[in-house]
Amino acid sequence: MNWIQKGIADVFNIPYGGLIDVERNYDSIYGVDYNLFDIQPDFGFECISDLSKIKLIFSNPAVLRVFRLQCDLFSLAKFYVYENGKAVKSDKFLDWVKAPNAFQSRKDLLWTYMFYKMLGGAYGYTNSKILSNTTKLFWLDPSKITFPIEFEKYKDRIVLSKEMENSINRMDIKYRYAAGDESSFAWGDIMFIPDLSNGTGNWFRSHSMLDSLLGIISNSKAAIESKNINTRYAGKFMVAGKTDQNDVTKLPMGQTEKEDIETKMNGTKTIHAVKSMIDIQRFVQNANILGELDSSYHSDLYKIGAAYGIPKDVLEAAEKGSTYENQSESRGAHVSYTLAPAGESLTDSLSVRFGYNAGREIVLSWDHLSFMQVFEQKRASLNKTKADTLIVLMKAGVKLEEINSILDTEFSILDYEAAQRSTANERSTGTSQGQNAQ
Repeated sequence: MNWIQKGIADVFNIPYGGLIDVERNYDSIYGVDYNLFDIQPDFGFECISDLSKIKLIFSNPAVLRVFRLQCDLFSLAKFYVYENGKAVKSDKFLDWVKAPNAFQSRKDLLWTYMFYKMLGGAYGYTNSKILSNTTKLFWLDPSKITFPIEFEKYKDRIVLSKEMENSINRMDIKYRYAAGDESSFAWGDIMFIPDLSNGTGNWFRSHSMLDSLLGIISNSKAAIESKNINTRYAGKFMVAGKTDQNDVTKLPMGQTEKEDIETKMNGTKTIHAVKSMIDIQRFVQNANILGELDSSYHSDLYKIGAAYGIPKDVLEAAEKGSTYENQSESRGAHVSYTLAPAGESLTDSLSVRFGYNAGREIVLSWDHLSFMQVFEQKRASLNKTKADTLIVLMKAGVKLEEINSILDTEFSILDYEAAQRSTANERSTGTSQGQNAQ
């Protein structure tokens, strides 16, 4: 077992030699076939189960903070339905998604989706493809899912025939409840949205970003525990009697003397008389180590956040504070580049599941949030600058290909004559204003 595995074993208080045994025990309890996903229990971190990852998230403050921030912000999104480019006011999906199952609201549904997606992949089960009052959607806990052995045959197979696709969709996965019983769900009733991609060797599972962070998470836990230990000992002292080399007849410190010194050390007097000199040492000689451990924790926090696409400014906002404008820009960028793609994956799956075609689609948006308005203002200002620059370039007769290169656009045609006419109109307006002034 290498030092990283040793650190992960520490996370769960597992004896160093017992990490593999725990995973094999999980295998026997939940029926997980690790060979199905090319997972070798004695190879490395690939043996860490989904259940262990969930426990890891909720036991490490750095990881939990990243997950909660990501999920909280994602759950603030609102669903819209667009038809021919315009939002519709009334739609059966918008009514249904307010309570997609018996236990969750729209916000709960979004939060749970992002949590499981960050874990490795979100598995959504729907009991019907037709929206009605009885249609339900649940995100399944991946640690309770078992893929029967028949999935092994198709995990990386190129499927070209509709017959084979239908055959796969009819295969059942097993879902075990805490009470010990289980349900079977057809794969065709599952919406699988991977964290990274399911095209890297297994159509039914996805590699997780969390797998690559286990070493950093282990370091974070070690830093927290180290600070806890150092803090507890920072206020403690070690007291020893000094030995007189010229008096070898003096006996070592006895129990009575030890108790007397401890009593005096804890007393309120400023002057203490002792029979012989004593030596006092702190358990923690360098108090700066506490600050260094804090820095180490925050460094690990930012690394974990960066892996999930969260800007450092967003993670720092709650602690160090920053201007409202800077916070808004960072959060707006976070939404646009990290949350929006995850939202699009979800809405695409929902649109396909419930039969929304190209002319009518389900959309997630964060535009109603105040920080997005600041972000949009910045983007509108940038677009205006780009538009003004376009007019100047067209008036100067710059070729279309060069304009596309300069402005990073993809224009196929530009009306140069209209741009020149606008120049003539500006000159005419200026002349007229000059004559009126005279």
